[in-house]
Amino acid sequence: MTPSVRIATAADAQSCQELEQQAQGNNAGARGAAALFAEQPISFIGDGAGGFTLIVEVDSVVVGFATVQISKVAGSSVATVVRVFVTARARRVGVGDTLINAAKQHARQANCVRIDALSLPGDRDTKNLYERNGLTARLIVATSALD
Repeated sequence: MTPSVRIATAADAQSCQELEQQAQGNNAGARGAAALFAEQPISFIGDGAGGFTLIVEVDSVVVGFATVQISKVAGSSVATVVRVFVTARARRVGVGDTLINAAKQHARQANCVRIDALSLPGDRDTKNLYERNGLTARLIVATSALD
């Protein structure tokens, strides 16, 4: 099983949406999930100045994706992984690592000075994926509803 990563095209938008639905289902009820999916509803961005989506395939089957937004912060470009998802059958075999490394490489090519990544507070697997690939927590967002 050798994963391959490529920039998603418009033809991949439906696959990304299907994977997005799986991601939402897997995280249903998790602390912060409703806010994450509402505030970051992006599962697909065509390659451009606003960011990109990467697709990871194994044996020509899409098994995951990462969507990265690019924004300006203090005059520099910063990449933010707003969504990363790998199907359950493709986990723990290096597919996620391949995807994150490709995201970092594409962010470098887009002249980004850093890459950030979002994850839910209880999503240890995603946090482990990020930490294994050199992304460490730098900000925690605390919240309270104001009824």
